[in-house]
Amino acid sequence: MTYSREKISYMVGTRIRDYRIERKMSQENLALTSGIHPDFLGRLERGERCPSIDTLYKICMGLKISITQLLDFEADIHPSSEEARHRIDAALSELTEDEAVQVAEIVEKIVRMHKPPMDGL
Repeated sequence: MTYSREKISYMVGTRIRDYRIERKMSQENLALTSGIHPDFLGRLERGERCPSIDTLYKICMGLKISITQLLDFEADIHPSSEEARHRIDAALSELTEDEAVQVAEIVEKIVRMHKPPMDGL
């Protein structure tokens, strides 16, 4: 599968953030551990910048993972519910108001489907 540079930047940034959160590290802590500026790490996590191999190496050393782990886009990281909410918020921010309302309605229907029926009501 071929990805655009922008898509790769987004996917790498998402995985960096997911691994950082899984390890309960702040952006500032990972940036300091990795020897990069916290603002730059934030831009990487949002997919606004495409990291060099040297930067990827530094971040992986800070996360204590291999570059292979970071770039294995098919592997699960097991994000927390906090990360899931962050990802939902990020996705919603890219939608129009009407689209966001439609997505909210779909999510509400899914949640209702997973709740057990209330007896006696």
